[in-house]
Amino acid sequence: MNSSVEVPPLDALSIAPKAGDVQDDEHVDDVDTELEDKYIKNYKVTRESKFAFFVLGLLTLCRYDINELLELNNVGVKYNRIVSGTDEVASILLYRKPLDLNKQTILYSHGNNTDMGHSFPAYINLIFQTNANIVTYDYSGYGYSNKKPTEMNMYRNIKMVYKFLTDDLHIDPMKIILYGYSIGSCASSYLISLRDVKVGGCILQSPLASGIKLLFPFQKRYLPWLDVFKNYEKLQKAALIPVYIMHGKRDQDIPYYHSVILLNALRKNFERQYKKMNTPPSHSPHESVDITSLIKFWGIANSDHNDIELANADDFYRRLRAFLMLCEDYNRG
Repeated sequence: MNSSVEVPPLDALSIAPKAGDVQDDEHVDDVDTELEDKYIKNYKVTRESKFAFFVLGLLTLCRYDINELLELNNVGVKYNRIVSGTDEVASILLYRKPLDLNKQTILYSHGNNTDMGHSFPAYINLIFQTNANIVTYDYSGYGYSNKKPTEMNMYRNIKMVYKFLTDDLHIDPMKIILYGYSIGSCASSYLISLRDVKVGGCILQSPLASGIKLLFPFQKRYLPWLDVFKNYEKLQKAALIPVYIMHGKRDQDIPYYHSVILLNALRKNFERQYKKMNTPPSHSPHESVDITSLIKFWGIANSDHNDIELANADDFYRRLRAFLMLCEDYNRG
């Protein structure tokens, strides 16, 4: 873990950095927490191709018949239609045969403009690179899930899937690791903000801080009730669990500073909880925990929104496995 990381100048964060300018392995104490103000002020909207990861992933997998690929690697897939009242959510469970529900289960919330089918390469890679089961689902209006895509429907969707895992499959909540990619970070952030929900950890990849902060990053004052997907507020309510945030510093869809905003919110929340936890009388099993060790943050110098895994495959999965191990160790105590 680096003890000192030089934060690059602003222009180095918005273009491809020169070799040696940036160290990716930033400890949370080394992240420039004032970046939110500096970066918002100089924000420029640019757009590039959005689907490099899915396109390249599918091209790689297209060399094989998908069923043959799963069979050769002893991977099982179960489709589940989860129903609650008039809500129907399509979900799949991927696992290494035989199915072991005592292992960690990653509850994956995918990005926008895609569905479970298009995101399948990401799930396959997670199965190959970790020892976890993977559960994913489509939001309302996506794939085979019914109703319209709205913020509240997304929140209902992930609650339905979580309830299915804990009530129907009887998975230990502390074995459930949330994984929110892009807009999927909204579903994951929402779930960990609920007091009646317990999970073993949360991963946020290329997350957004809120809808307003994405659309109007330069606006410092706005009507809060007009905002949507307020992840920064959700993380202010999150329980004291391991959280891993990763974001490409060249992200042109959701700029890097969004993760810095979330990091700030999460640290303030954890520091407040830690003080309360160590104020007598307290009987928490995690009284002596170092809160900075619970928050993992990776700012990736060479990555945009959709190419973190492609540009940094070995490092990406090594860090992911290390975080899953951290979740195991923390929840074992």
